[in-house]
Amino acid sequence: MIARLLMSAEGNKDRRGQTSNQAVQNFSRLLNRLAAVAITLTKRTIVCYASSVVTTSHNQRMNISDYIHEFLKQTTISLSQDDGPHIDLPHPYVCASSGIFNRDQYYWDSYFILLGLLQLGEISLAKGMVDNLVSLYQRFAIIPSRNRWSSLGMSQAPYLTSMIAEVYQKTRDTTWLQASAEIAERERKNYWMDTKRAERHLVYKGLSRYADHHLFHITAEDESGWDRTSRFFDHCLDYLPIDLNVCLYKYETDLAAFYHDLSQEKKAQFYREQAQKRKHMINELMWQEDQGFFFDYNYKKKQPSPFYSLAGFYPLWAKMANQKQAEQLRRNLSFFEYDGGLVTTQKKDVRKPQRQWDYPNGWANLHWIVIQGLVNYGYNKDATRIASKWLHLNEQVFAATGKLWEKYDVVRCTIGKSGHYKTQPGFGWTNMLYIKLQNTLSTLSQEETLPNSHTGENNSE
Repeated sequence: MIARLLMSAEGNKDRRGQTSNQAVQNFSRLLNRLAAVAITLTKRTIVCYASSVVTTSHNQRMNISDYIHEFLKQTTISLSQDDGPHIDLPHPYVCASSGIFNRDQYYWDSYFILLGLLQLGEISLAKGMVDNLVSLYQRFAIIPSRNRWSSLGMSQAPYLTSMIAEVYQKTRDTTWLQASAEIAERERKNYWMDTKRAERHLVYKGLSRYADHHLFHITAEDESGWDRTSRFFDHCLDYLPIDLNVCLYKYETDLAAFYHDLSQEKKAQFYREQAQKRKHMINELMWQEDQGFFFDYNYKKKQPSPFYSLAGFYPLWAKMANQKQAEQLRRNLSFFEYDGGLVTTQKKDVRKPQRQWDYPNGWANLHWIVIQGLVNYGYNKDATRIASKWLHLNEQVFAATGKLWEKYDVVRCTIGKSGHYKTQPGFGWTNMLYIKLQNTLSTLSQEETLPNSHTGENNSE
C-alpha cells in the first residue's frame, strides 16, 4: 500500500518537482489507516509485553486445548514388559515427548505432569504414574531418573511425597497412602540420606547432595535434572543444592502430615522434628540475609555460592520460609523477570557453550514452583503477573509454530535455546502446567488478593 501511494504521489508532482498538497494528504491518510490496522492486528495477536495483559481469542485457546489433548493421547503408553532399553511399568503413563524421550517416564517430570492430569480429572492415570515410581523403588531400591536400564544408577530431584499428597487429596485412600508413604520413607533414608555407598548423598551437617553412581560432576548435575547449568560451576558434587534439601524438607513435612492422618502420631512427630532440624541447617548455611536469597552451599569450600537461580525460590513452594524471608525473595523477582516470564539463572557468569538450564531460558516446572510459592504467601498479584506472562509466551510461540515447547527463551519470547540436545516440541510438563496454570489464574481472579502479612510458613513441625 505504501509503495502504491508513493507511486501516486510521484505522479502528482507539479512542474517545480514538488509533491502536490493532495498527495501529501493522501499519504497522511494512508499512514493513519496503516496505524489503525496495526493496532487492530496487535490486539488480535498474542504478544509478550511486560506491562500488558493480553486476552487470547477463544479459537486460539481451543487450538491449544486440542493440541494438548491430542499430544496426551500420543504420549500415554503402556509398557507391560521389559523392552530393549526400557524397564516395564505396571500402569499406563505419560512420557515427556514422542521424540527422543518416547516411552520414558521421568521421575521429576511426573510430578508436574500429574498436576495437569488431576486438573483434567485423570485421577487413575495420575495415581498409576505414582504407583509406577513406587514399583521401581521396590524392584531396584532407587527411583531412577527414568525407566531405562542405563538410568538405574541415577535418580532425579525427589518429588514422590508431593505426588502422593496430590493424589491422596483426590482419593482419600488411606490404605494406598500407608503403602506409598512407606516407600517414600525408605527412599529418603536409604538413597537421599545414604552415607555408606561411594556415591553417598548425605555429606555435611545433615544435608544432602546430588551424586550418581558414576561420581562425576557432570552426571551429578544430570541427577539434579538441571542438565546442564552454570549453577554448580562444573563441580556439582561439591554442592549442597538448595532445591534438593528443600524437597527433602517437604518429604519430612509431608510424611508428618501423612502419619497424622493415619493416626500414627509418634511417626508424625519424628518427621516434624526432622523437618525442623533440616530447616535450621538450610537457614544457617544457605540463607544470605544481605542478598535476601537462598543459595546452594559449597561444602568443600565452606561457603555459599554467589550464583542466583530460581532454585532459591523453593522454600516458598515448600512453605519453609518465614514471612520476612518471603518478602525478601519476592523483591528478588525483578532479578529474574522478563517479558516472557522468569529466566532460570542470572545472566552474569553463565558458561559457554549455551546450557539449557541457564539464562535466557525459562521452564514450565520452575515457573510452577515460583508461582505456587508466591500464592502460598499471599502474593497473588505477583503470581498472576508471572503466570500471565508465561502463558502468553506459550500462546505466542504456539501461534507461530503450532506447538508447545520444552522450554522458552523468555527474554526474546521465542523457542528456548538448545543445550546438549535439541529443544523438544510437545512437551509433557509444558502442556500439563499450561492446563494447571489456566486454572490457577482463574482461581486467583475470583479470589480477593490476600494481604502480604499472610504467612505461608509451615508451622506443623
